Parts: sequence; structure tokens; C-alpha cells
Amino acid sequence: MRQNLHNLRCDPHIALSITDPANPYHYLPMRGFVTRIEDDPQKAFIDKLAKKYMDKYQYPYHQLGDERVVVTVPARHTTWMR
Repeated sequence: MRQNLHNLRCDPHIALSITDPANPYHYLPMRGFVTRIEDDPQKAFIDKLAKKYMDKYQYPYHQLGDERVVVTVPARHTTWMR
């Protein structure tokens, strides 16, 4: 198990920040907590993201032994900063 996953299982609180690529002074901080962690052994979620963002049907950087999970985090607090 990866350290991030271990940490989320011990303490489900999470914070992240999404930055506008066109203007680094615009960003969206978000706070919440993990409500669900699902195994993704077929790697369907990362392949779906690869299709959307890379126009590839499979994520091209799979590594032998990779274990994927999907973490669900409903936003508890957000503030649009600009």
C-alpha cells in the first residue's frame, strides 16, 4: 500500500488547490474528507482520464505492479481566489 493511501485511511481529512493554468494567481482551494476509497484493479478510471486529457484509450505510463484506487472527496469548503 502506498503511503498516501495509508495516510488517508488513518486521517480522511484532505485539502488541495487547483490552479488556473492561464493565470497562476487564480486558484481554487478545497477542503473536505474522504468518504469512499475503491479499488480499481482494471485501471478503468485512469484510462478514462487518459482518454479525456491525452486522447489515448489506455494510460501510457502503467507500471508493472501498480495498484490503483479511486478516492471520493465531496467538497466541504471552497473559495474561488482571484
